[in-house]
Amino acid sequence: MAIGRSDIQFGGDDASRFLPWMLAFMVYLAALAVAGLFILDDVTRKIDRGIENTLTIQIPASDDILTDDRKVAAVLSRLRRMRGVERADALDAEQVAALLRPWLGETAGSDQLPMPRVIDVNVDRGDGFQAEFVRDALEPIVPEIIIDDHGAWLQDFLRAVRATELIAVAVVLLICVITVITVIFTTRTGLGLHRETIEIMHFVGARDSYVARQFAIRFSLMGIKGALIGIAIAVPTLLLLSVIAENSGIGLIPRFHLSVYGWSGIGALVPASAVIAMITARATVMKSLTQMV
Repeated sequence: MAIGRSDIQFGGDDASRFLPWMLAFMVYLAALAVAGLFILDDVTRKIDRGIENTLTIQIPASDDILTDDRKVAAVLSRLRRMRGVERADALDAEQVAALLRPWLGETAGSDQLPMPRVIDVNVDRGDGFQAEFVRDALEPIVPEIIIDDHGAWLQDFLRAVRATELIAVAVVLLICVITVITVIFTTRTGLGLHRETIEIMHFVGARDSYVARQFAIRFSLMGIKGALIGIAIAVPTLLLLSVIAENSGIGLIPRFHLSVYGWSGIGALVPASAVIAMITARATVMKSLTQMV
């Protein structure tokens, strides 16, 4: 039997006409979730793990530059004598502006904006080193000092990314479950609409497996059609998000650039949709026909 031909006239089956569009919507959501997984994975791989052993110390700017210089010198002197501190260097104004640019844009380089003094510190976290030790040592010198522990920030960030990845995986699994349920109900509706045809096929000797194969082929084709529609909508959406991210001017927004593996993962949704629809339809028909006997 040719793939495009069937002994059951599905052309008049109004119940299954909406299925490709339902599958298209499901595949569209799944494509966005899969793209999100690959983008988040790319973000975590590009993170410089070396920052987990660094601290950033900020000394708020005052009206007196000389006073700020003395504070920086005193803090550096204390830091370089502390156990666990491997390196401590003050950043110049240009470096500080570069650090603030992702948040403030070009405003970060303005002369009208008071820039804090920033000290970059490398530490050895062995022997129970904690950022609180640095805070306790420096607050008597500069009470308003701000200490950012990049190691703690990195761990919090990675936990948030992992949680988001789990949500994306859960979304894909939920889409698969909804797709299976939709195919089951559509298949059962089709069985009811074509009950007389199926009874005649049984009368002339057709087996349940043959009838199930008719439905399986029909639904696999609808799975392919729906998946292609969904991906055809998802690809422009991803490209639009990429353009928005590129032109946002905010450095914290991840780039929507998918690797070959990412696009392959999205493309794999087409055969996956066909296989899910085919297997579900066949299993539903076999079970339903067994109960009809």
